[in-house]
Order: sequence, then C-alpha cells, then structure tokens
Amino acid sequence: MKSVDILLIFFIVLIVRISCSHFRGSMITWRVINSTSNPLVVEILQRHAWNYTWWPCTNTHISAGNYMIGSGSIVCPSSCPPNVSTLSSVTVPCTGYNQIESYVSGEGRFTFRVAPNYRFRAVFTSSAWFSLVTGGGTWSVSTEINTYIRPNGRYNQAPIVTMLPVIRLRRYLSYNIKINVADNDFDRYTCIWSNTSQECGGICRSALNLPASTFLNETSCILHFVPAAVGFYAVAFTVLDFENDTSTTSLSRVPIQFIFNVWDSNVTCSLKPIYIGDAPADQCIFVEPGQNITMFIRIKIQCPNATLANVIGVYPAGFTQSTPFTDPYDTTIYSFKVSYTGNANQVGQNLFCFAGVDSIGNQGDSNCLRFTVQLAAESRNTLYINNATHFPTGLVSKYQSNWTLIYPTGTTFVRPSTEALIRFKITSTQQDFVTYNVVKQTTNVNYLSDRLIISSTVVFNPGQNYYISIDPGVFLPISTCLRDSMGITDKLFWPFNTASEPSTTVTTTTTSRSSTTTLLNRTVPTLRTFITQTTQTTQTKTTTFLTTTTSLSTTIKQIHVFSSFPISGIVDDEDDNQHIESYERLQHSSFNDSEKPRPLLLEV
Repeated sequence: MKSVDILLIFFIVLIVRISCSHFRGSMITWRVINSTSNPLVVEILQRHAWNYTWWPCTNTHISAGNYMIGSGSIVCPSSCPPNVSTLSSVTVPCTGYNQIESYVSGEGRFTFRVAPNYRFRAVFTSSAWFSLVTGGGTWSVSTEINTYIRPNGRYNQAPIVTMLPVIRLRRYLSYNIKINVADNDFDRYTCIWSNTSQECGGICRSALNLPASTFLNETSCILHFVPAAVGFYAVAFTVLDFENDTSTTSLSRVPIQFIFNVWDSNVTCSLKPIYIGDAPADQCIFVEPGQNITMFIRIKIQCPNATLANVIGVYPAGFTQSTPFTDPYDTTIYSFKVSYTGNANQVGQNLFCFAGVDSIGNQGDSNCLRFTVQLAAESRNTLYINNATHFPTGLVSKYQSNWTLIYPTGTTFVRPSTEALIRFKITSTQQDFVTYNVVKQTTNVNYLSDRLIISSTVVFNPGQNYYISIDPGVFLPISTCLRDSMGITDKLFWPFNTASEPSTTVTTTTTSRSSTTTLLNRTVPTLRTFITQTTQTTQTKTTTFLTTTTSLSTTIKQIHVFSSFPISGIVDDEDDNQHIESYERLQHSSFNDSEKPRPLLLEV
C-alpha cells in the first residue's frame, strides 16, 4: 500500500510540474490614461509568452483577434489603494507564435481605477519554470505603479520593454544583447537585474550561476554574456525611469523576463543572418489610429549553403506577417511582408522585434521597428509641449506669406536630410491646401539658429479657417525616435483664418425700341414695286450693385436690322408729285443719322 501511495504522489507531483511548466516570460507596464477623473484611470499593458503546446495559436486566430492564451491573475499583494486587490486576469489575445522554438505570445490591455498619490506593486506569480540550466522554480513578475503627479503637471507613462521570447545563443561565443526600451515620456531610464522575490521569483541574479564575465551596462541597457553550458536560461531585468538626469527616485519599475536557448554545432560557420529591410532598425514609423502600414522585411543568410529556417519575433496587437520567400535575384536573401494597423489605445511606441535563424542554428541580432501611434494632442515634441512662440495666428490677410516659429532658449534645429512636409491644412476638411518639402523647397522653409521661417507662395481663400501641421521628421530625423522627431499636428496649435469678402451681384436689364416707317399705297397708271426697309434699335442697359458702394454704368448698343418687303400697287400720275413730296419730308424728318431709313428703291 505504501508503494502505491508513493507512486500516486509521484504522479501528482509530475502532473503539477508539467501543468505549471508552460511559462516563457512576461512584461507588465502601465500609464494613467484619464487624469481628470478621481479616482484616476490606469491602464495596464501586459505581454506574456507560454509553451506553444498549451495554446497552439495560428495565423487565423491572430487575424480574428479572439484566441485567448494564458492563465492566472495580476494582484496587489500589499499596501494597496482602496478597492484594489485583484486587478485582472493575465489571459490575453494571441499575437504571435513559433512552433520551432515552441512558444506562443500575446498582449492585451485593461484598466482599473486608482486614487491619486499611491505607490504600489502589481504582481503575477505562480509555479513553476521548466527545466533551466540555473535557477528556476517559482516565477514572479512585478510592476510598480505610481499615481503621484509629476512636476510638469502630467502623470507618468512607465517604459515599455520588448524582447524576443527566446534568443538563441551559440555556446562560447560572445554576445552583447540589447534590452529594447521605449519611454513615451522620453524620460531617462536604466536597466538593472531584478532583485526581489516579487520581481523575479526563482531567477533573480543572486539565484543564477552565470559566467563571471557576465555584465549588464545599466545605462546603455546592454548585457554582455558568454554562455558556457548548453540548455535554457531564464533572465529577469527591471527598467526604471526618472524625472530628470539628477533624480535618484524612480517613477516606476517595469519587469522583463525572457529565455536564452544555448546550443552548439559541429558546423564551424557562425556568421549571423543580417537584416537588410526597408526601414532602418530602431527607426520610428509614425502611424495615425486606423492607418495601415505595410513593408517588407529582408534577411540575408551569410553562411555558405545555409538557408533561412526560422524567424523569431514578438508582435504588437494589430500586426500580421506573411510566409518568407526567396528573393528571385539572390537566393541568400529571404523576404516577408508585415502589416500593422494602429489603434487609438496604442498611442506611443509599439515595437515589432524579430531575428532570422539559419539552417545551422545561427540567430541574427534582434532588430526592432518602432511603430509609433500619434494622436495630435499627445505629441511630446518640445515645441508643442512648451507652446513655443509662433506667429501670425488668428485673422490674417489672404496674402499672408511669412510664418515664424521661435525655438526655446538654448535649442536649435538644422535642416534634415530626410524629406518631411510642413502642411497648410483646411480646418473643415482636413485637406492639404499647400505643402512645403523641408529638404527640397529651401526657399520656402528656412532654418535659422533660433527660429524656423516658412514663406508661403499662395493666396488663401477668403473666409476660410486653416492651421499649420508639421510632420514628424521636420525638426529631428525620425530615425532618432527622440521627442523632437515627433510632429505637431494639433489643429489648435497654429490656427489662422482669413477675412470674408463682400459678395457681388450683377443685374442685367434689356429694353428694345423699334422705329417703323409706313408708306401708303398709291395707284399709278404703271405697275411699280416699292421696297421698304424697317430699322429696329435695341438698347441694353447693365447695372452693377455692390454691397458697400454703388456705381451705375450704362451701355447703349444700337443694332440695325433691315427688313425688305415689296409693295405693289397702281399709282396715278397726278399723285406722283404728292408721293415725291412725302418722300422728301421723310428724308428730312427728325431721325438721327444712323436711324434714317434708306431711300426707297423704285422699279418701273
């Protein structure tokens, strides 16, 4: 009986061990999204990775956006604000997977309410890690939330950390691994080893037996690591952000945990696949909510006779990826299409990170593209935040041509080398009225040491509202991903309008006057034919009325219309003299020269 009990206990432990060994790492961060309410509205962004066999996600699931993965809850363990205990489930939609490395990952957001002026931790903990070279057991991930208002009047946005769920490292090779951080407040940040049980559970630095050469540069967030043993390592880091360069008290603490898969091979070539895609690595790609961005990722294989075997990636929500294909002109290059649609709840940087793996097993460096969703009123550009002096605004002449933006003291900008636009937009339609390319149209955009001068060359429509919109990259290259690389697109920042002009009404009046000469038929002994012509005169008068002044102009145009018609009759000889006298009187009547009828033509 005792042996049966022992066997039963063994299987129970084994089942528990297997069922709980599906964790592959996490990241949890936060921000205040409604600072006008009390309590405040805090948003949690969580990203988790799990064993693929537990939640076998597919591309169809990702497109549908409703395949949920993960289990467990995020809780506040102590010193909690009122009504805050269990924050939410860690179940999130699947956004990516990799069957070769056996992981599935997903991210999601939820909100909860917190009173101002609280500092507390939100923790996700359970057991256990799968078999690791060093460390293991319980996992725990913790983020520190701080609802104190900053000196600049804003609440904090904690950093977002994005790492591949699995990074392949070849034994005995030296690696410098960058921890990818995005701080949407552009605060100074540092990276440290996680060092409390809530932050790292069984994989804290003190629990790991790592080579002595292992070193984390806290300022650059680069880990130097030379793996000595084949197998899996789990590592835990915490990112801290600070108000300024001299502050020693962090605004938040954000965890990141992921896995190293250390391997070895008898194949000597260890050249990594390299990224040669459309956009430079770490470049910010600015996206408006609802806008779709599509581009190609290209990876070049360097080892002879090797092929692309796998792509490891971590994907934000709204992201899709095609199957890689071989370049028809270079069989060492593989391409795949990626597509991202920004969402309004993703304001800020959303990192897509990826690395190619060749058929030998060599993994390339992790590269990230920073899809940055920007709302007009959420720009962190220094000129926008400080409402830098700019003029003119308000009512301007329709011929206004000079526009000036003065830099804050001690700040200067130079003309970028990458094209970007300054746009004059119609407020009602959001359409561009005129644009100026800051690289090509140098006569229209002048960069001085203390100001930017725009010279427009258009006549603006009367009675129209406009605003000036400045694209990302006008002040700093977007490749820097710094705050001043952001655009200023808020229509309330630089609005202006033109005065209405009086309307004009034209009225046309036409009158006609005709003059007719009537001749009496007379009887004469001989048959004669008289041809009579009628002259018709038409007068046209045009009057123009203006709202402010009245002017009258009259134009008289005379139009002569000649009509001939024969009159036949018998005329007595004794009446000939009378007829001639009548004709002479007609010739000397009071007609104007132009109105006189032509002489009658007599045919005998």
